[in-house]
Amino acid sequence: MLIQVRMPPRLVQQLDRMTEEGLYTSRSEAILDSVRRLVLGYVRSDRFKRALIRSFLRKGGRGSIDNLAREVDPDAIAVAIKEAYADKSVDEIISEVRR
Repeated sequence: MLIQVRMPPRLVQQLDRMTEEGLYTSRSEAILDSVRRLVLGYVRSDRFKRALIRSFLRKGGRGSIDNLAREVDPDAIAVAIKEAYADKSVDEIISEVRR
């Protein structure tokens, strides 16, 4: 499937450099590898972390904390949050779970 994307010239230059150095055979291969890694990271990521981010961004529905609460005990979630992030601010928590 063909997907067109606009990219800043600086990123395209980096792709070209990687291609010239033989890391990839083309820009398309480099971009495809990057997207593949992004998707794999998402698939392997913690379902709770994804739900926490969706709720923080006020994106309800599928994959949100609200849906997760139907599948997992909310009290267990609260305990896990307190244990994992006891001394951190909301911004620090979001920054950490986005990594």
